[in-house]
Amino acid sequence: MLDSLFPWLLVPLGLALGWALGRRQSLAATAPAAVLNPEQIGGLLRQLASDDPDQAIAALTQVTQLDESAIELHLQLGNLFRKRGEVDRALRVHETLLARPNLSPAVQGQVRRELAYDYMRAGIMDHAEQQFERLISDGHYVAESLDQIRQIAEQIHDWRAAIAAARRLEAAQGESKRALIAQYWCELAEEARRAKKAEEALQLAQRGTEEDADCVRAHLLLGGLQEAAGDKPAAAKSYLRAFALDARYLPDLLEPLYRCLLGSGDSETYLQFLKDAKEISASSLPFIAEARLLADEGIDPLDHLAQGLEVRPSRAVLAQFLEVLEKQPNVIAAGLDKPAASLRLALRRLMESAPRYQCSHCGFSPRQQFWQCPSCKRWGSIAPIDEAMRLPG
Repeated sequence: MLDSLFPWLLVPLGLALGWALGRRQSLAATAPAAVLNPEQIGGLLRQLASDDPDQAIAALTQVTQLDESAIELHLQLGNLFRKRGEVDRALRVHETLLARPNLSPAVQGQVRRELAYDYMRAGIMDHAEQQFERLISDGHYVAESLDQIRQIAEQIHDWRAAIAAARRLEAAQGESKRALIAQYWCELAEEARRAKKAEEALQLAQRGTEEDADCVRAHLLLGGLQEAAGDKPAAAKSYLRAFALDARYLPDLLEPLYRCLLGSGDSETYLQFLKDAKEISASSLPFIAEARLLADEGIDPLDHLAQGLEVRPSRAVLAQFLEVLEKQPNVIAAGLDKPAASLRLALRRLMESAPRYQCSHCGFSPRQQFWQCPSCKRWGSIAPIDEAMRLPG
């Protein structure tokens, strides 16, 4: 696609060349022979249009006198190559320009910045980071460079380096990065959990909650680790804290809270949670959870589910209602149990195919949780959606 668009990318370069030509014509009396003349500029454009970029690079590198317009031509050409995906040529242009003597510190910073992005595009992250660090030490593009170093650390999953970069960025910008740093602590905790280092994972998840007390992910993660360690009361407390921070996570919390609170004999707290959930959230899932409790006690939950359908109709409640209905003796006697089962299975398939999460920033809708959106790269922007369409557990 970029190949077909490349001729159009020549337009801004052509404008820059035209501007440079005007400057050079006004300086013709004093310009040395090595400066590009109108014929050479026209040839440069023809070489680019005819897909002979190496000759275009050679034409620029032969210029011995670099004024503002010549530097701009180098940068324009290098950027065009990078946009086209020809990173090797972009690197050659920018590296050649950076090696020129007598560049001002400001121009060096501008070229070094472009070179760093060339390295990133090429996947040579250590070289890119070196260029960004040099920019920071020289006082050029400091906040931007720190943020790019942070993103590089993210890409290679060096979460401690990401924490360090985020703290440096926080100091440079004077803006809190605690919410972002908490996500990095959670990533470290997840790594420790996968490595079966339970105690370390607990400590790292706790660091996440300490870094940002409002981090839903940190409390959910801490609750899961506490539950795995057998501390159900502590896990329930963490889960309840997560719900208090963001009621959208109700679908992910119902089953863990059921296990922890009822498993530790605290049914009163669970019932209060369901009552609060019905007031705070528009979800119909608390009705399903209450029906489950009735069934656990040997009470037919059909009437309660019917009430749920009246108050908060949803496919999830209807599916649960049909599951109970098809087991009723009078329904079986009337031969309606099979149609009810067929409708329930159809509803289940609809719910299973629907997205379960959505990014509040870009709208990306996966079926599993991503704490960093794969689409827009935002952290903590994906949450459960339309929880009434799905069942807990």
